[in-house]
Amino acid sequence: MAVGDYLIARRSPLTTSEDLRKAATAATSRRGARTIQAALPLLSERSESRPESRLRVLMVCAGLGEPRVNYVVTNRFGEFVARTDLELPDLGIVLEYQGDYHRTNRLQWRADMSRRSKLEATVRRVMELNADDLGDPLELAHRILALAKIARPNAELPRLALTRALRATNRGNSVPERPRGERGRW
Repeated sequence: MAVGDYLIARRSPLTTSEDLRKAATAATSRRGARTIQAALPLLSERSESRPESRLRVLMVCAGLGEPRVNYVVTNRFGEFVARTDLELPDLGIVLEYQGDYHRTNRLQWRADMSRRSKLEATVRRVMELNADDLGDPLELAHRILALAKIARPNAELPRLALTRALRATNRGNSVPERPRGERGRW
């Protein structure tokens, strides 16, 4: 997923999603063609890093919905507050991936703290994540849903999809499929 997102990244695209579709269609007899075909619907030109791509696909495969990626948040007066990594607006949750730079750079760490406070003031719950959080996608999906229950206590929340695809988001060597109906859900 991350490679495909990188290739079509909106800031400096190396190709288009349409060109990737054409190439995948033309290469049906090549090794990996089925994997590429399955990955195409999950690509996003808005992801700006590998962890963002992994988190986005995890949320979709878990049945939590398609997140807003690198979304600009404004306050009630229309003033800029922040640009989120990933947001699940129906659940009232923002997911922020923090690499080591966010921890080791004093100025970045302080800016991140202020940013989180500003985001929470817009009635969003913020969950900061790091590389360790990506190790167990199912546990992370449960944690996101638990936070959603706090953020939206009266909302009807999605049921997590228990699928091989969700586990595959951790391995990175399989292409997950979007959950379908109630089959494979719990």
